[in-house]
Amino acid sequence: MTSFSIEPMTATVGVEIEGIDLAAPIGDWVARSLRQALHRHGVLIFRDQIAMTRAHQADFARIFGDIVRSPLGLIADPDVVEIVHDETRPPTENIWHVDHSFSPAPPRGAVLRAIELPTAGGDTLFADMRIVWRRLPEAVQTALRGLDAVHDIAKCAPAACAAELRTAAPPTCHPVMKVHPATGEEILFVNEAYTTGFDGLDEKDGTVLLGYLLDQIRIPEVQCRLRWHPGTIAVWDNRSMQHYATSDYFPQRRVMDRVTIA
Repeated sequence: MTSFSIEPMTATVGVEIEGIDLAAPIGDWVARSLRQALHRHGVLIFRDQIAMTRAHQADFARIFGDIVRSPLGLIADPDVVEIVHDETRPPTENIWHVDHSFSPAPPRGAVLRAIELPTAGGDTLFADMRIVWRRLPEAVQTALRGLDAVHDIAKCAPAACAAELRTAAPPTCHPVMKVHPATGEEILFVNEAYTTGFDGLDEKDGTVLLGYLLDQIRIPEVQCRLRWHPGTIAVWDNRSMQHYATSDYFPQRRVMDRVTIA
């Protein structure tokens, strides 16, 4: 049986896990323990995984669930999407978001691996939406229960491609308060990148409410911040976390490999 240690990143969210080689086979006990840790802490960080390959990364992701293949997947490694930003491809993930919240069934999570990093910057922030929900006043929680929010893939897209995007992925609704299927915890499920308003709520009132809720995500007490190093691996629970990739390194180069979990 493999033993490992867990070190908190903050008092509330995220942990660094030491003592596991992700390039080696992972036994059932470790896999079960990591799933439990992900449900509890939301974000798992592994350092110095230099020997890890794309095949290892995909195998590791499978302990959390099936893999979603993207049309952007690599030809040689279709489970993996290579994310490259440099002076010709500026970063675009610097907005708080839940991956694919515009989908009827957003991904469970993702495994992200640092390949090439700028000399400084490019950190990723995570916000725990369970904590955000618990911090809301009881009267606000009561008002939000039973309310659905609209999620639109084209909210932040250029106007020229908005119609095409909406044809491929029409706007969808999700409950504003979701329940985590593994833990039963309540989660605030709105985000800046894709949430446009609330079903059945006056647009003006909806704009004020959405702005208030999005402000709660920006509070440092609900966040942790990851500074990447070569060989760093991050796993996050897309059901309970939001993330924000800072773009302060532009125009330097940053390359990451990502595997998405269904």
